[in-house]
Amino acid sequence: MELSVLKKMLIGGAKKILDNKQQLNDMNVFPIPDGDTGTNMDKTMGGVLQALAEIGDRDLEPADFDKLYTGALMNSQGNSGVILSQWLKGFLRAFKDFDELNAGSLYAAFLSGTESAYNSVAEPVEGTFLTVCREAQENAEDNLDEDTTTEQFMKDVVEGAAESLKHTPELLPVLKEYNVLDSGAMGFVCLVTGMLEALDESFDIDLSAFESVANASAGASSPAMGEGLAEFGYCTEMIIQIDDDKLTSFDETLVRSDMRDFGNSLVLVKDGNQVKIHIHTLKPEAVMTYYHRFGEFIKLKIENMTIQHHESFIANKKDAAIVAVADGDGIAELFENMGVTKIARGGQSDNVSVQSLADSCKASGAKDIIILPNNKNIIMTAEKVREVLKDIKIRIIPTKSMAEGYLALSLADTGASADEIEKAMNNALEGVHTGLIAKADKTGVYNGIDVTAGDYIGVLDDDIITCASADLKDCLASFIPTVPDCAGCKAVHIFSGNDGDKEISDGLEEQIRSFCPEAEIYSCVGGQKIYNYVIAFS
Repeated sequence: MELSVLKKMLIGGAKKILDNKQQLNDMNVFPIPDGDTGTNMDKTMGGVLQALAEIGDRDLEPADFDKLYTGALMNSQGNSGVILSQWLKGFLRAFKDFDELNAGSLYAAFLSGTESAYNSVAEPVEGTFLTVCREAQENAEDNLDEDTTTEQFMKDVVEGAAESLKHTPELLPVLKEYNVLDSGAMGFVCLVTGMLEALDESFDIDLSAFESVANASAGASSPAMGEGLAEFGYCTEMIIQIDDDKLTSFDETLVRSDMRDFGNSLVLVKDGNQVKIHIHTLKPEAVMTYYHRFGEFIKLKIENMTIQHHESFIANKKDAAIVAVADGDGIAELFENMGVTKIARGGQSDNVSVQSLADSCKASGAKDIIILPNNKNIIMTAEKVREVLKDIKIRIIPTKSMAEGYLALSLADTGASADEIEKAMNNALEGVHTGLIAKADKTGVYNGIDVTAGDYIGVLDDDIITCASADLKDCLASFIPTVPDCAGCKAVHIFSGNDGDKEISDGLEEQIRSFCPEAEIYSCVGGQKIYNYVIAFS
């Protein structure tokens, strides 16, 4: 079988993830609507689709596999997206040693993908994507012989992955506690299922049969991307040849309406089966994925206007800079006032990509950069920026919330050397507790707490649910005393999602002070999208 059939398989895998993106997002363990696994994996595969579009109809060459991986890496975001990109790294680059697609070359690729994925994680956790990709590969290996066809090998991969997915709760206690399957692992099942279906259209598997997907409640919708879109981004132009059977379903009015969520400066011209699109967007991979369902790309061009705008600035490099991830105008403005050189917009449910974070680092114009990820799912993304920007020294402060980022900044002299700033920021995080309060979108018992969808819940250190209430004021008041040693806190920083939330927290200041009598209490509107409150106790 020609090696170029792999292009069809990758497109099939990307489509399967896209088709199940919302289900993957809904498979989050926590009841807060923060699921973004499907989005992250979809973005990663969008980078592969972009590279495939540039390759076109010609046969695959050894250098193309590097391009495909780079597309995946640069569009990856969140832990799930980054780990998928690293699996693709091993899987794709293995084909450099083969001239055709068969069971033997696929075995080498899946083995290499597994090794690459495991190597990308400092402390691999079983019961996740890692376990399922490994056990899928092992199942196919166990059934491999000289008569195994390409299609049969992929069937063995899918069967092994599906069976492994069912057992993820037995390996990861948090999954068993909340009676769910691992969403990243489910994403891998979607990927290999789509790859197999591209080879064998008769193959069918009911992914909704997995209980976590079937019982998942609908996740909260993400904010429209067009809201507050920056002046710069990616100038994206493409020409699509619409498939004959998709022509009637291409509704120009609906498409134009959908594009408002992707960006601005839209130009759309339809001529017969061809459509030309121009749009300024921060997420070109999402635009590509949207249009690819209608047909094939004839022409594609993406230009980074932000980098072009900053070229003259980058030429004059500074010695050190701080790049911080921020979700919300209030927090972004506060960070800038505290000495942050460049803001990378993103946060919970909107993880910044490797490409976006790398662009922010380059735009800072510095040779030594300190990154504040401000979200546990962005720390790995920051680590991958090191691979991309090898000529820049990247230091990562492992901040897991915007509040921790604020504390790190508040106790550091941003005019000092990079070494001094890094040391001060790490010291600032010692003994810090982070509180999060948000509305739950799932009903269940979490950490012994009865939670009803629509309740407000208090989360300690991004991990433990400590209280729940239908009333936001009651939830905030109940949460404070659950923080370890709150009576000994020296400072409490409260970031409210909006003015109304701040009014509620301000009204509770005396009660908060009774729980934290030695603390200075600071309050401001952060503007974050998911959480009513992000609170730092130090």
